[in-house]
Amino acid sequence: MAAVYRARDELLGRVVALKVIAPSSADASAVRRARAEIELLASLNHHALVTLFDAGVDEIGGSERTFLVMELVDGPTLGVRIARGPLARADVSRMAVDLAEALHVVHASGIVHRDIKPGNVLLASSPLPTHEFTAKLADFGIAHLTDSTRLTAAGGLVGTAAYLSPEQARGAAPAPAADVYSLGLVLLESLTRTRAFPGPLMESVGARLVSDPPIPGSLGSGWASLLSAMTARDPEARPSAVEVAVAARALERDSAAGEDPLDPSRTAQVLGTGVGGPASTTLTVPMDAHANGSTAIMPAAVIQQLGRDAADRAASRAAEHDAENFAGRATGHDTERAGTARSTGAWHTRRIRRPLLLAGVGVLVVVAAVVAVPRFTAPTQSTPPTLPAVVEPLGTDLQALLTSVSP
Repeated sequence: MAAVYRARDELLGRVVALKVIAPSSADASAVRRARAEIELLASLNHHALVTLFDAGVDEIGGSERTFLVMELVDGPTLGVRIARGPLARADVSRMAVDLAEALHVVHASGIVHRDIKPGNVLLASSPLPTHEFTAKLADFGIAHLTDSTRLTAAGGLVGTAAYLSPEQARGAAPAPAADVYSLGLVLLESLTRTRAFPGPLMESVGARLVSDPPIPGSLGSGWASLLSAMTARDPEARPSAVEVAVAARALERDSAAGEDPLDPSRTAQVLGTGVGGPASTTLTVPMDAHANGSTAIMPAAVIQQLGRDAADRAASRAAEHDAENFAGRATGHDTERAGTARSTGAWHTRRIRRPLLLAGVGVLVVVAAVVAVPRFTAPTQSTPPTLPAVVEPLGTDLQALLTSVSP
């Protein structure tokens, strides 16, 4: 047994959680093992593990007392949160990733948690609007710190019967697969708000020896497959903690893509802004996880919709901008608003007529040049010069023009 106190670190001026283990009849060798394991736990580092600041074994009142100074997580336990109401599957999948990763770190260091349960999962408020909480695994290795086996001196089981693995119930030494089984029961309870093996100690322990936990089909094939594997009665058939994390990450992506039903009451207002100003509509998007995270993510469908809306607004703004410029050129006034069919049409009409007018002037200039050259270079004479033959009808027109300008 242990007692947890809210304490203040006078040296660093921070609030911490102080856990004091009840005295035991451990001998000197057990105390040495506990100290060695404390040092090992202090080396663990993962964001989903409650940080261990200090630990040790001290003599209090003539008996050995193990104490731990830990990070204070100011939030409810998972058990309290489950009792309040349903959890969004996106939050559960993200929690599964974090806790499985944390267990992988613990297992890789040669430690078995041995007591995975909702009461040992602490929930801190998430800084992200897309998630309700972040989960942290607490009390890891507490039983491992106080004794080197899972059995007490009297041969009784230490831990919470509702979440023990079948092999633990048979008295076998705990192994990493036992933590995976317990985590599977915790995730199942988080999704269904129903304890898989309720009832008194002997009834709860005996049930898992002969049957698997019921997994509702409404959870979907992804969750059903993962939870069935995690809670297999044969420990060799269970996935490792890192394999659980990988599978849960896929479920988290499915939730982020909108393929997982979420609590409809949890929404966020996403204000779309387009080119040149705010959008005219507001989208209400269901919350989900990342994620991630290992970053936030908006459902793919929502991102595509926002992209389409932004593109439409940009095209509309560009068209209006072009129309304004066109109208300014047509009227000669930069301040005149455009955008109507009339002003745009006027600009196109004038743009077409001007090249035609210039073409006409060009013809006259060429003709005048043809006429002017002989006029100013030819000697004065009464008889008009003989022109080279020109193909009709241009020849007739030129001859008439020359006659009209001749003296």
